[in-house]
Amino acid sequence: MDNKKYGFNSAHVKIIEAIQTYPWPFHGIKEHNLAMATTKKAPVKKTVAKAPAKAQVIQPIYQQSRIDWRSLYLYAVCLITLMVCLFSLVSLIRSGVNVAYPDPAYVDPYATKPQVDSAVIAAQVKDQNQRQAVKSMIDAVTTLIIAGPLYVYHWRLARK
Repeated sequence: MDNKKYGFNSAHVKIIEAIQTYPWPFHGIKEHNLAMATTKKAPVKKTVAKAPAKAQVIQPIYQQSRIDWRSLYLYAVCLITLMVCLFSLVSLIRSGVNVAYPDPAYVDPYATKPQVDSAVIAAQVKDQNQRQAVKSMIDAVTTLIIAGPLYVYHWRLARK
């Protein structure tokens, strides 16, 4: 390529070489087509028309997305089951604290006079709170037993 003839500097030459080696969409661009963008014009040479070369079909390259629907489903299930496990773990800890330290019973002093002693009512309320805490612990453990293996199963499938 005659750099002085077209008025190209070294940066222009590097760009033109890169364009000529790049296969698509600049396939078939010649130097004289690129010279039109410069200030100096190249002299036009008349050439005899040659038979067209065998047409090349350029197939565009389509990249497949990295996340397909199956992976998206698996990761979504993993996220949901992990969140369920975390919430049930928090519930399990709170229930354990309620079993160890139950809420004190509250007896309204302004209520009508009960037929039973207020100490008996306080003991019944305390027992009821402990029973409710144990039920909550059982619910949390059951949820962990169900959601934990689901998470592990889907996570292993997603990592394959």
